[in-house]
Amino acid sequence: MRKTAMMAVAAIMFAPLMAQAGGPSKANSAKAIASAAARIKIAAGMNDQWLATLAAFKAANAAQAKGDFALAQSKAMTAATLANLSIQQASAQKKLWVNEVIK
Repeated sequence: MRKTAMMAVAAIMFAPLMAQAGGPSKANSAKAIASAAARIKIAAGMNDQWLATLAAFKAANAAQAKGDFALAQSKAMTAATLANLSIQQASAQKKLWVNEVIK
């Protein structure tokens, strides 16, 4: 159920990105992969990486290598969205943890 909800949120977030990014091409998929890599690096720096993010990023790179640019772009956007969500989670947890500290 939770996975389905996350995929629905990701699909809603991707609609404007797909329209903005243009059609699938080697250049567009490479840009999407580079963007995902940057977001993943930020998430890693916050010590909050999700396995699903890395799996989507790996799938994007594999699709790019095979020449399936549409799939590569889609998987890269998924990875970028998941990385953004993990960054948001890490930021929220950083602010909220003080509520859990025993005083």
